[in-house]
Amino acid sequence: MEKKVLGRMNQRLERLLVWGGFDKPDVRIVVRNQIYVSLGTSLVIMLVTLFSRWSFAYLAGAMLALVNFWTLARVVQSLVHDRSKGPYLLFVIFMGKMTLSGLVLWWLIGVERVPHWGLIAGLGTVVVNITATGLVQLGKK
Repeated sequence: MEKKVLGRMNQRLERLLVWGGFDKPDVRIVVRNQIYVSLGTSLVIMLVTLFSRWSFAYLAGAMLALVNFWTLARVVQSLVHDRSKGPYLLFVIFMGKMTLSGLVLWWLIGVERVPHWGLIAGLGTVVVNITATGLVQLGKK
């Protein structure tokens, strides 16, 4: 039963990712897993801690990581296939992303005073995702 549910969920998410411009299956797997890690761990932590301030900081970090990861994966995938835009476009997008991320972090830490460790833990979901996905892919070979 749970394999059916997970299979349907994967299919819907795959369609969303293809619609979002992720043509390569390997890229879709990594982005899909990042969505699962970010949203899944955020939901569990929020329920376990009864929607504490720390859990909202974790959610904010996980969402920021997810948006950055999504954008980076999308840009790198398109640049690999169309090299005419080259490093200049990557640099401009990277600087824009870092500026926006910096502003969001400044607002969260400086204005909202969110718990730092919750935010850092949420941002760390990317590391967990890449490590887990890499190990699973390595195990398949």
